[in-house]
Amino acid sequence: MAVKIVCADFNNDCPAQFTAGDEGELLEHVELHTKTAHQPMEWTPELVEVVKTHLQPA
Repeated sequence: MAVKIVCADFNNDCPAQFTAGDEGELLEHVELHTKTAHQPMEWTPELVEVVKTHLQPA
């Protein structure tokens, strides 16, 4: 199932939005975005769980 996420849903002004064919693919995109656009934020297992709560059907 396709899923999407909007970075601004995390209480910031980032315009990034991602859509992918499944959760795993989407999390890869969000991980790369987090590491490049939101330094020094770290991609931790706890952050992955928070991100998963914001996933929406695409």
